[in-house]
Amino acid sequence: MSYNEALNGLTYDRDAHNDLPAVQAANVDGRRYQVAKADLSTLNIAPHFRGVSMAYIGTEGHPHLAAINPKFHFDDLDLDRLINVTIAREWSRAEGDPRRGILIMGDKGVGKTQYLRQRLARQGIPCSVISWRPEMDAVDLIYSKTLIGGDVSIEKGVLWLAAEGGYPVVIEEIDVARPAQLVALNEIIDTGTITIPETGEVIHARRGFCVFANCNSSFTEDRHGGFAGTRSQNISVLDRFFKYTMEAPSDEAQAKFVKALYPDVSDEDAGRYGAFMGMLRKAASSDGSGVSVQGSVHRVSLGFSRRNLIDWMDMTGSFAYLADQHISVPKYALGPIYTNVLPANEKATVEHLFDLAFGVTQ
Repeated sequence: MSYNEALNGLTYDRDAHNDLPAVQAANVDGRRYQVAKADLSTLNIAPHFRGVSMAYIGTEGHPHLAAINPKFHFDDLDLDRLINVTIAREWSRAEGDPRRGILIMGDKGVGKTQYLRQRLARQGIPCSVISWRPEMDAVDLIYSKTLIGGDVSIEKGVLWLAAEGGYPVVIEEIDVARPAQLVALNEIIDTGTITIPETGEVIHARRGFCVFANCNSSFTEDRHGGFAGTRSQNISVLDRFFKYTMEAPSDEAQAKFVKALYPDVSDEDAGRYGAFMGMLRKAASSDGSGVSVQGSVHRVSLGFSRRNLIDWMDMTGSFAYLADQHISVPKYALGPIYTNVLPANEKATVEHLFDLAFGVTQ
């Protein structure tokens, strides 16, 4: 499934949106889709979440609408609430009020970008994503110039396209930017106003445009070596976002995640997977503290994300036939997903943690 079919049942009724003049204006401003209020409980977002926010109607096939991953598991209620408030605010704010997105902070692999993209996709909201590189300038997000036959051609970048289209942008790894370059985006983040110096053209973003971002640090320099290249950023940029720290799921949450996606896995085995994920998360902690088990401290240099977990579970199913050969299938399947890239000492550490979590006796 690549599109949320529940959106097909939504319609825009002008009279039902008298309290939201921005929505009424959006549906006559020439954009490719319509905007309407929606009961989120009907959009297959998460069984625990209720509320009313905006949905975009008619965005199926949009190049920046994420394909829905039916295996994606929403289990961060606080982030769900903040996303809801942020999107609803964009359509209810007064014309002169600043736009606001969310800066999502958290360790690598916790799913910051995917959580946001999958959530927006279920509301039919396109979302363009760009990863900031240390050598990038702010203008690289707005447009690029190409020399063609002696003439300069200007190509629209992700910010320009999203501003014209009226949908969000996510800037990944925003904390690796040079501070002055990030400050140069303050006006765009706040007002959606983009000026093209070469032509003098001024673009005023449509309603619905806002800037989200994520980073592994908390907008500070990396002090432990876990997030190489991060820089301390100007507080004026930080002030233009709502802030949220996405924590790694607990062992119990990981076990529930496994059960939700793979109901044939026993409760006992789901708990083992959750415990193993918890030990790996601590072993790969960015501060280098590691995980203390039975009096020994274990450390690894590479984290293990939910994306890795899904691949691992799928690979375990593919190698299930090896159980007849008395091979530990989960440990064997862990190789192509994770351990094969580790140095020998770390591979031994991971296998030891696996044995502890799964109750393997030597």
